[in-house]
Formats: sequence, C-alpha cells, structure tokens
Amino acid sequence: MKVHRVRVLKRAERDLVELRSYLGREAPESAGTVVGDLIDAIESLARGPERGARPRDEHLRRRGFRFLVRQPYLIFFKVSGRRVWVYRVLHGRRAWSRLL
Repeated sequence: MKVHRVRVLKRAERDLVELRSYLGREAPESAGTVVGDLIDAIESLARGPERGARPRDEHLRRRGFRFLVRQPYLIFFKVSGRRVWVYRVLHGRRAWSRLL
C-alpha cells in the first residue's frame, strides 16, 4: 500500500482552530472529540486519499479537489503524486464552493 505524505495548509489549520473555539463555547464537552476525529480523518488520508469523493461542482473537479465526509464536516484536499494537500475543513452547510 502506498503511503502519502499529508500536509495541512494554514487555512485548514485555522479552520480547525476556529471550530475548536466555536465548539468550546457552544458544546465544550464535545469540542476535543470532534476536532480529534477530524484530525484522525486527515491523518488517514496518508493511506487512502483516493477514497475521497470528487465534488459535483465542475470548477472544483477541474481544479483537482476531493473531499472526505466526517458529518457534518467536509475535508477538502488535493492529491499530487505521493502528497496530499489539505486545503479546508468546512461545515457541510456552508457555501463551500466559494471558499476554496
């Protein structure tokens, strides 16, 4: 099995920090678990980035984006060779096509 190197870009890091902060105020008992699950999902891309779905949005598909679903969040990434670049971690209800 090919192992990829996963790189989380600054904007995706900020998404996780902002999510933890928001959940810390709204649902403090679950903030660490939710963010931890998202980080685990990101790390799992090292062993299987091809399982990510391709967006229906044609513009995002042409740009090479894939996404992984961790309800209700979406992890947007691209695969280039043996590298995985994580661009954003967004709530599924956001207008995410404009945020990438």
